[in-house]
Amino acid sequence: MPILVLGALSLGSTQAFAAAIVGIMGAVSLMATVPAGILIDRLGDFRAMFVATIAAIIVLGSIVAAFIWDSPYSLLIYTLALMVFGPVSDVWSLARQAVVAEVMPPADLAKAMTALGGTQRVGNLVGPMIGAGLMLVFPIWSVFVFSGLTAVAAIAIMALPIAQIPGFDDHPHRAEAAPTSLADDHVPSPTDGLSSAEPTGRAHGDVAPPRRGKKKDRRPPLDVRWKSVILTGVTIVALAAARAARPVVVQLWGVEIGLHKSSISLIIAFGAGLELIVMFLGAYIKDHLGRVPTLVACLSIFGTGFVIMVAKPDLAGMVIAAAVMAFGNGLGAGVNMTIGADLSPAVGRPRFLGIWAIFNNGGKLGGPTLLSLIITVTTLRFGVLFPGLLAFLGAVWILIWARQVGLPGRRRRLNPPRAD
Repeated sequence: MPILVLGALSLGSTQAFAAAIVGIMGAVSLMATVPAGILIDRLGDFRAMFVATIAAIIVLGSIVAAFIWDSPYSLLIYTLALMVFGPVSDVWSLARQAVVAEVMPPADLAKAMTALGGTQRVGNLVGPMIGAGLMLVFPIWSVFVFSGLTAVAAIAIMALPIAQIPGFDDHPHRAEAAPTSLADDHVPSPTDGLSSAEPTGRAHGDVAPPRRGKKKDRRPPLDVRWKSVILTGVTIVALAAARAARPVVVQLWGVEIGLHKSSISLIIAFGAGLELIVMFLGAYIKDHLGRVPTLVACLSIFGTGFVIMVAKPDLAGMVIAAAVMAFGNGLGAGVNMTIGADLSPAVGRPRFLGIWAIFNNGGKLGGPTLLSLIITVTTLRFGVLFPGLLAFLGAVWILIWARQVGLPGRRRRLNPPRAD
């Protein structure tokens, strides 16, 4: 995100518009989640990932061209390219989540989703470090060139034999990926084509020619427990909003208590590194204790970190708060994707995951927006506490509805019940 704002500023954008670009990207991404799921469902997971990667390379190439071209339209091209990049990222993320959910057995699903979330955390940590090094030597557009090269590397990796999953095309949702009209798989019967409104001159048993015009998409409705989806989704919104507000809060509060910018940056990096260690414990808890205990622990510990920040407004308090928040957030690494996979149907999984992503993307968009509003009408101190309050409310909510949502519990509950 920082490089997107810096890129807009270097092309002549105002500070307000540069900040708005990030918000608009989030809004476009939120609107694109459901269409992205439908597209993946039609193309297939791996094909959708390939198409999204090619599209990302084209978009990044357009951004680099906007910098090199340096015309009055460069900022417009840059902005439009970023608006396209959001939906492209949605397709890639949802498709790979669908692949992991499809091939992993339930007993190992949480570990797999935690690993998937861990790769994102590694990228979020390593990417800015490489970008900072590039900008010390090369122009700012070199970061987008590097991003494009990583996309090319992703295509090369997907083409390797080791990346092919044996029998993946035989899974149930593969058959659904190619819709057909009613005439395509029609089984003839002796009465086909006969009606009181049509001539009956055909021989008995002849099949009526297929009717032209209407083609029906035969995709069945999603077999989903929607009550569980909505109840759990409320907690996911709270978690996503608190997560999105955290970096803003840490920076604002760090400046408020007089910390140097470099100290704030180191505290953020410290928290990111700690999360990578704690996420392995989170994977164990999700699989062995259950999804709801993991969510409650994640949200409760994460929310406590915001309270510590306000209770101890100095460098030591910031470090302790960052460690507590990192521990809580690390426990919940991949929990959103894991629960999405738990609730998803075997047929139409990408379509469902596109809907499920609305909760996470909505929280990511709404968290900083609500934080800004609260700081404006109240005080920064209450603004710092607000994400923690959201986290606590999310934990209480999922505890209240734990029985109704019916998420996997302890490992023994994942196995079929024994007959009495």
